[in-house]
Amino acid sequence: MRKRRTARRPVAQELSAAETEKMLNKIGKLLKNKRQDRTTLESFSYEINISRSAMTRYEAGGDMYLSTFLKLLHGLDIKPEDFFKDI
Repeated sequence: MRKRRTARRPVAQELSAAETEKMLNKIGKLLKNKRQDRTTLESFSYEINISRSAMTRYEAGGDMYLSTFLKLLHGLDIKPEDFFKDI
């Protein structure tokens, strides 16, 4: 006797492109606000060794690697858990 296969539901729901964009925009705005409270774009970019254009892109909601995000938070002296309290 053969076992009948049942359709499996995914373990996690997929985030839509619109939801992803919305979250990246929130993260970018918050990064920008935190950075502006501390220093200029040029100074901060130089301090953490990220190009000015990349920093502008991230603050506008551009996607980035997690390692880059952690580098930004470290440069701002913010713990990830504290950063996400504001989102």
